[in-house]
Amino acid sequence: MFLGIGDFARATGLTVKALRWYDEQGVLVPADVDPGTRYRRYSVGQLEQAGVVRALRAAGVPLAEVRIAVAAGGSPQQALHARREAVRVERAREDRALAAAERVLAGTEARYDVRLRPIQAQAWVGVVEYVATPGGGAESAGGGAGAGAGAEPAGAGAGSAGSGAVVAGADGTVVDADVAVEEALFDLYASLVADGITPSGPFWLDLGRPTADAGAEVVLCLPLSAPAPEGWSVPGRRTVAGVRPAGRELATDHAVTDDDPDDDTAVHPAFAALVRAAAERGLSIDLGTLRQHCPREVPGAPGSGTSGTAVELSVAVEGTHPTGE
Repeated sequence: MFLGIGDFARATGLTVKALRWYDEQGVLVPADVDPGTRYRRYSVGQLEQAGVVRALRAAGVPLAEVRIAVAAGGSPQQALHARREAVRVERAREDRALAAAERVLAGTEARYDVRLRPIQAQAWVGVVEYVATPGGGAESAGGGAGAGAGAEPAGAGAGSAGSGAVVAGADGTVVDADVAVEEALFDLYASLVADGITPSGPFWLDLGRPTADAGAEVVLCLPLSAPAPEGWSVPGRRTVAGVRPAGRELATDHAVTDDDPDDDTAVHPAFAALVRAAAERGLSIDLGTLRQHCPREVPGAPGSGTSGTAVELSVAVEGTHPTGE
């Protein structure tokens, strides 16, 4: 028994236009086509197939996947499962984006205590990690970096990399940025100790090394009392060293909380506070010197209540303040 395309459309709830389209795409091919009139006819047995096609499409399953699912040997259940998983991932992404937006709005209301201070020349050595920011594009290159040792990231631009960021391991595998940063820092410490070199203070992250593909080269740095021996390096890691020149820098604290969402879409409010303070003082900033310092306990850090863990963000400045500051 066959049904004409009009009757089949009424029986399935699909439009004639949709049936023709599905025929052209090989999704729901008529059981019979008159060679002279090209009139399409469908078998009664295709009613169930049409119902599956309509249900999968209503659930958002892409047409190409529907075609595979309803073909011989296909699995509509598998196609629906894949779609459900994709929806779950997208909903989680949307939830993170909404939470990040709330954080950005709250950050614009926070009041950051920005300090202008002198800095002494400082020898340092560090290892480099590449961090890829999730969802980044060419325009978001130049963001921040993941903060190791449990710290929440305080990057500069539209690309702060937190627990959602990744790095490529030596064997090409993808690992969590926080884990990679901690391992790199451990290797740096271990190599220094093995060679009898003692760091003169806590570590910091050099955030000012953007790459062309929306990621960033994060340098985990340790201060030294004297420059590292020429040619010294951490085995298996890209090692850099230098002397940070004396000068001045602006610094502010940003509180770290357990519920801080990852944010790879907006300028971090702590960085915005530094830029605003520089403008108010008539100073220029050098983004290549942006640093995130080792987390520490700071009473009254913005957003932390009376006390809490905070990371300090600092950037070198040039120029003379009108007051001589």
